[in-house]
Amino acid sequence: MQQNAQITGTVVDEKGEPLIGVAVQVKGTSRGTVTNLDGQFTLDVKEGDMLEFSYIGYTTQTLKASPVMKIVMKEDAQKLDEVVVVGYGSTTKRDLIASVSTVKADQISNVPVANLTQGLAGRSPGLIVQASGGGVNSKPNVSIRGGGDPIYVIDGIIRSANDFANLAPDDIESMSILKDASATAVYGSRATNGIIQVVTKQGKAGKTSIEYDFSYSIAQPSIWDKKLSAYDRAIWSNTAKHNDGLPDTYDAKALEAFRTGSDPLNFANTDWRKLVLNNWAPQQKHAIRVFGGNETNRYYVSLGHIDQNSLYKNDNHWMKRTTFRLAQSTNLKPLGLQINATIDGYREHTTHPYTSSAEGYYQVFSHINDKMPNIPGYNQFGLPYQTNDNPVSETAEDAGYNRTISNVINGKGEIIWTVPWVKGLKVRASSNYRYYSNSTKKFRKDAAKYAWDSTEPSYDSKPLLRYENSNGYAFTNQAFVEYANQFGKHSVSALAGFEQYYEKNEGYFLGRRDFLIDIDQIIVGDSNTQTNGGILEEKDAYGNKKIGAETELGRAAWIGQIKYNYANKYYAEASIRYDGSDRFAKGNRWGAFFSGSLGWVVTEENFMKSLVEKDILNSLKLRLSYGQTGLDESAGRYAYMTTYNFNAQSYVVDGSFKPGFTEGPLASPDLTWYTTKQFDMGFDFASLQNRLYGSFDYFYYSTTGYLTAPTGQSYLNVALGTGMPKIKSNSELRRAGYEVQLGWRDNIGDFKYDVSGNFTFFDELWALDEGESEVTRMNPYKRRQQNKGYFIYDDNLYYLYKNLGYYQSAQDVYNSPAFINSMNSGYLTAGDIKYADLNGDGRITDEDQRRLGKAKKPRGQYGINLNMSYKGFYLSMLFQGSTAFDMYISDGLAMKTGQTSSMPLAYDHQIDHWRPDNRHAQYPRLMSNTGLNQNNNYQRSDFWLLNGAYLRMKDLQFGYDFKHRLLKQVNWLTRAKVGISCQNLFTISEATKYGLDPENSSTENYGYPVERTIAFTLNLGF
Repeated sequence: MQQNAQITGTVVDEKGEPLIGVAVQVKGTSRGTVTNLDGQFTLDVKEGDMLEFSYIGYTTQTLKASPVMKIVMKEDAQKLDEVVVVGYGSTTKRDLIASVSTVKADQISNVPVANLTQGLAGRSPGLIVQASGGGVNSKPNVSIRGGGDPIYVIDGIIRSANDFANLAPDDIESMSILKDASATAVYGSRATNGIIQVVTKQGKAGKTSIEYDFSYSIAQPSIWDKKLSAYDRAIWSNTAKHNDGLPDTYDAKALEAFRTGSDPLNFANTDWRKLVLNNWAPQQKHAIRVFGGNETNRYYVSLGHIDQNSLYKNDNHWMKRTTFRLAQSTNLKPLGLQINATIDGYREHTTHPYTSSAEGYYQVFSHINDKMPNIPGYNQFGLPYQTNDNPVSETAEDAGYNRTISNVINGKGEIIWTVPWVKGLKVRASSNYRYYSNSTKKFRKDAAKYAWDSTEPSYDSKPLLRYENSNGYAFTNQAFVEYANQFGKHSVSALAGFEQYYEKNEGYFLGRRDFLIDIDQIIVGDSNTQTNGGILEEKDAYGNKKIGAETELGRAAWIGQIKYNYANKYYAEASIRYDGSDRFAKGNRWGAFFSGSLGWVVTEENFMKSLVEKDILNSLKLRLSYGQTGLDESAGRYAYMTTYNFNAQSYVVDGSFKPGFTEGPLASPDLTWYTTKQFDMGFDFASLQNRLYGSFDYFYYSTTGYLTAPTGQSYLNVALGTGMPKIKSNSELRRAGYEVQLGWRDNIGDFKYDVSGNFTFFDELWALDEGESEVTRMNPYKRRQQNKGYFIYDDNLYYLYKNLGYYQSAQDVYNSPAFINSMNSGYLTAGDIKYADLNGDGRITDEDQRRLGKAKKPRGQYGINLNMSYKGFYLSMLFQGSTAFDMYISDGLAMKTGQTSSMPLAYDHQIDHWRPDNRHAQYPRLMSNTGLNQNNNYQRSDFWLLNGAYLRMKDLQFGYDFKHRLLKQVNWLTRAKVGISCQNLFTISEATKYGLDPENSSTENYGYPVERTIAFTLNLGF
């Protein structure tokens, strides 16, 4: 070849078909081109140039340039052969016929989240994640296909939700979402609501590698509606008085004092948010990992730390967590023996101020948002002013605290023996031990407050102190035999084993009150007020709380699974689990749960050959499964036993109390498992040279075996003097829906991109609910059974009046039905809310209430993922949102006021209230006292229902990889990335017009706000 020359070439696939759009790049330069419609390319090169050929779905090749080239691209089977852990075994994506999706944990690594669950929303079909508000280390609600809480399996062991949330994303090798019975039935007793399964990283053979990650982030409220000044609110207060025919609250002199700030005691203009909160809350994260080894020994060590602060001005609300993980794997090949050992855990420390008027977010933020601006926060000397519910003093440095320290350590040992003389036979045994301790110290102490003209402190109450301590341990033992082999085109694998689980917990509290000296030690308190007892709370089968100092739990199971496939074309799988639980009486403790599934790779058939060769359809797999899983947790711990309640003051003898026992509810010895039948059908496909890909699933669940009270329970309870046992009913809950994923991936030269979207929708209803009261059941407008409007995991059910908009005139009021309580119709006028007489009896009563609206939690959620890279630059974006769900506006956000409220209007958007020139307003007419018309406008009605559907830019990451070019030759540096990462950048939702975040469960704005976060990230490797 000449020193400078033009070369030509053709790129084809393994069948000889030309490939269009293959990127041809001179390695280490920006020179390149792409193949045309005939798979051909032309490129100017220099002598010795190396060419890199890359194409989505095919293995990248690097070849030396020559005058005429023909390149055969080989299909990239790596993704198809990627191992996916499912249940107690594993499979490849090629052979997977269960409904399982994966989440790439490395995409969460640099997202500025305080725990793993905060980074899951929108990343997988079937995974529904809803934040319940913001706050330090807040944990969103996670469900799979709309069920209850899933179980979390880490390295084959069921662990707690907190253990999962506290995992470092960079310690995760793979994460799978197991959704149908074919994937979950082997976990039996707790798998009804699905499984999130994680495999953590192990060491890799090779030189010792060190990786370090750092991020520093700042957070502010994502939606934080501006409040009106005291002057503006005073003017609107006078308007409200005019509307009620009453004299002004504030005269011209008072208004001028508000405007000028000349009288800060009586006419203050206090911005409570500014006094209590910072504009930004900082957070920093550090993580270091060391791994390496050889073919015999591999190791992995990681250490992480996160320091998250809140918006509070005083540094008295924060979370600090340190995590660690050590993994060692020894492979004795001559013996076929592999020994794995892992130790992991964390220490988490959180604290929040604690006073007699505020213990948590609800009190602090309700006082910040509802406290009138005409009251000063500080006195004239700059000291916290003596007023009730002053959030300045509630979050002051000298306030008390609620501090919790959690420690968890988990150890697992595993032995895997590959039997040398039987091909495909493995025996493995493992044991896992987890220990935890929680220590909570609650020192309730009021901060000093001061009169306007005084420096003498006063305190609302005397301090009290309470210690709460709980600890416990759990162990899991497993033993399995596995066999896998191939006989011609027949592949067979089988698994059989036993699992045993046991846990024990204990907890105590002690406390004293009326401290004369504010020293946070128990001995300083008044011994006459000391208390102590057990703190481990749980509910029995009847919903009553039981408090005990110790609890224990045991489970065991026999497990079997078999898989078969023919020519990677036809698949069949079956599993069974014989599960035992000590929640039931002997004779009812064991239940059998099973699943079966079929798969068919249609594109392996001869009649599909032409479509495959033309890249119209590269792969199509059909899946079908059915199975049953169990549920034992709803039965209560001791419902099958006769129980007694201890009372330290049971009766009086000689003028003093004596302890005694009372009999609890009657035992229910026949209790046994709830059973959920699960059906799933779906398909996976890839097309257009694997650039277009996707999947679809339809699912259906039916749960039976619910416990219910016998008919006439209330009368029988009175007659017997104790509770009746619950009995098994014919109640049935159904849940069904679908999920879909669709994506497109390609590259244009050096520009590579992958765009995908996922959507999950479900609904559910009680087909039969024998636990529903007869009165409700007989009312077709209120009953929950046979009605999809009820969502079982909601706390409240909306029985609401239907609104007809506003009364437009006095004549309109006169001609409309009134509430049966005539006082409710008094003083009604134009601008008040009008209600529908749905039963047509000429009056408004409870009988006109209907179940209106939707669930409080979304039935549908979606995510849109965009991942792009170009010459070392990378950009990823995640948009996430939900379909409609209900939020109910109340209290201050609804402008509900009482007699003592002098400023009913607080936010800009509340100016949009009814007036003769604004008859289609967002709010009803402005009133100084909404009780003047018996709170007509604040009856529970669909007027105050708000659609919480939203679209949110959940995550954004942008950065540059210096190893791509600038530091490519620095061999001692294996990675060097810098970037910017953001979360919750913007939100589109109807809720924002009320100043609400759709993911804040407090519809009065009494919760810690969901935050918008911006972070700087650094990733290094050596």
